[in-house]
Amino acid sequence: MRMLTLVIPAALALGACEKRSETTASETRPVTMRDENLKLDATSNERFGNGAGMPAPSMPGMPSGEAPESPVAADHLPEGWTELPGNAFRLLNYSFGTGGEVSVSMSRGGVVDNVNRWMGQFGSPAIDAAGMAELEKASVVGFEGVWLKAEGDYAPGMGRPNVSDYALRGIVAEKGGDIFTVKMVGPAAEVAAEEANLRAFVSGLKPVE
Repeated sequence: MRMLTLVIPAALALGACEKRSETTASETRPVTMRDENLKLDATSNERFGNGAGMPAPSMPGMPSGEAPESPVAADHLPEGWTELPGNAFRLLNYSFGTGGEVSVSMSRGGVVDNVNRWMGQFGSPAIDAAGMAELEKASVVGFEGVWLKAEGDYAPGMGRPNVSDYALRGIVAEKGGDIFTVKMVGPAAEVAAEEANLRAFVSGLKPVE
């Protein structure tokens, strides 16, 4: 019994002395609206609310789950589009077809970084300054940027599964370091059919007085 009494504490002491490995994160990214009121103990729904029945993350000065008031408004809703609740990531939010979605957002950063993030979701190589110059120019609510198109396998991220035969149409524009985006994603055939409606929708966006 004496031996057991001595051996057990020794084993516990040995385990307590083991060093734990440490990991240092060195990756950086531009600050976005998501960082302004970071909640370390947020639930998955609070972090990734998508406006379709999931609570939105809280924003400064408003209760958790309440979407911020949009600084822009649409003067018409294309036929077949359904308006959804906005959230901290989507000022305006819509669905169409069998799985298509359109979102209007604002963040911070650079046009090139945001363009490459979107295109990277379709496996496209990064675009440099020369490639940016070849893209169709876009103007929306005083922001200047480019139109984007992509098709193929889509990796939406945030835990959602990858999907095939999808497409992207949208705008990434900048003014004074702020980024304004309009993004349409969905099944390729449905996105192609809605491109004219998307362009009309973008033309009708107006700042809220």
